[in-house]
Amino acid sequence: MGCFTQRKGRVGKEVKPLFPNYIFGNFDPVHDYTLVKYGKGVNKIVSFGNTPAPVSELVIGEIKKRIDATGIVKIKFDLKENDPVRVKIRPFPRISSAFLKKWLPERERVRILLNMIGYQPQIELHYSMIEKVA
Repeated sequence: MGCFTQRKGRVGKEVKPLFPNYIFGNFDPVHDYTLVKYGKGVNKIVSFGNTPAPVSELVIGEIKKRIDATGIVKIKFDLKENDPVRVKIRPFPRISSAFLKKWLPERERVRILLNMIGYQPQIELHYSMIEKVA
């Protein structure tokens, strides 16, 4: 998953795991449970009680559909025009009065309208730099 981060005032793009520290495995929970549970590097199997938690083939299929040629999973953008958003990075100290103006999918960017006192500038940011306000 690619997203922008900010460190020491600099903005950079980095790739982050979609599910950090998790591996999806297809195994028979009756016959292979101990083999998987005690496999090298396995801390635990995600379970409900003593039963391994199955992940639907639909979920796995959806993740696989979003993988690009480089093996990176592209995140689905689910905001709509005029949705209230908040900017997560500096120099905008968590500005919460902004609205999504336009989604620019070819560049993975959004155009937002900042709602400032008597002025409404439009800016473009990478979509990972904003979050929806509830």
